[in-house]
Amino acid sequence: MTIEVHPPSQAPKGTYKIPIFASSANTSAESEISVSITGSYNISLSTPSGRLSTDITAGDSKELTLAIKNTGSSPLKSVTLDATTPADWKVSFDPKKVATIAPGKTAEVTAKITASNQAIAGDYVTAIKAKTDNASSQAKFRISVKTSPIWGWMGILIIVIALGCVYFLFKKYGRR
Repeated sequence: MTIEVHPPSQAPKGTYKIPIFASSANTSAESEISVSITGSYNISLSTPSGRLSTDITAGDSKELTLAIKNTGSSPLKSVTLDATTPADWKVSFDPKKVATIAPGKTAEVTAKITASNQAIAGDYVTAIKAKTDNASSQAKFRISVKTSPIWGWMGILIIVIALGCVYFLFKKYGRR
């Protein structure tokens, strides 16, 4: 006789007794087996709003709040974060490690993303990964880099100076 037990995916950790009945035309038997569920480990990484994009100015830094949710039925212990970034970018986390997250609960971590001074305007992808010994989750963030507005103002200033010089030359020497 083969017995298969399929517990629900969110069954809490514990030991469960399962009664077994078998019968035939002449006899019947009854027994009980114990099944030990160690729980499931699952983790989800996102932001509290679910938005996975942001804007940043080249050379500046921006803080993002990350939401790490335990979607399993067992506690997650020693959750660490890691990031894969474009060249010369930096990401730091506060706190660097979450000690434990109970099932169904969410922990918030602040990620400080610093863009490279040499970043060209455009979209970049930064992948952030939350992991434990038993589960991991990764989220890819699209970060739009904007150039500093000071260069726009510098361009306008140069044009105004050039027009002023042309006006001065026409005023002084006239049209010849």
